[in-house]
Amino acid sequence: MGSWSVRKLVLAGILAALVFVVTAFTKIPSPFARAAYYHAGDSIIYLSGLVLGPHMAAVVSGLGSFLSDLYLGYPLYMFATFVIKGIMGGIAGYFLYVPQGRVSWRRKLLGVALAGLWMAVGYYVFEVYIVRIVDWRANIPNFFANIGQALVGALIFLPLSKPLERLKDIL
Repeated sequence: MGSWSVRKLVLAGILAALVFVVTAFTKIPSPFARAAYYHAGDSIIYLSGLVLGPHMAAVVSGLGSFLSDLYLGYPLYMFATFVIKGIMGGIAGYFLYVPQGRVSWRRKLLGVALAGLWMAVGYYVFEVYIVRIVDWRANIPNFFANIGQALVGALIFLPLSKPLERLKDIL
């Protein structure tokens, strides 16, 4: 059945649920930016990219994050989150997924850095140009809060990535 095996689909469902649960239940409000919060959900997005590849990680990341916004009461962000976090998972998967073999630390660092930067830029553009909540200068603290959010996910993911990379072997 190739890349869409039953095991891979089951793992994708589990990871989408984990993105939702870890995002929704590790929410810590940011003291620096209005309505921003930190959570560990991005670490699961990076993990999804590592074990599933870019396409499935995009779906897992977008869906789990969409559901967490719905649950946490951020309906304004749900569809933007689906796209932004979905692309974030795709970027992570592009750099972190190596079907046969292991990923170098350079690729891991580059993958989480670019995925996190995309997430921060994506939310910044959404908030300033689409929602028009604040002007571009007033939204800079939210941009850096999102960079901090990506760093939280990376700091959780990177030490765990080596043993968790073995999940690919069962697929």
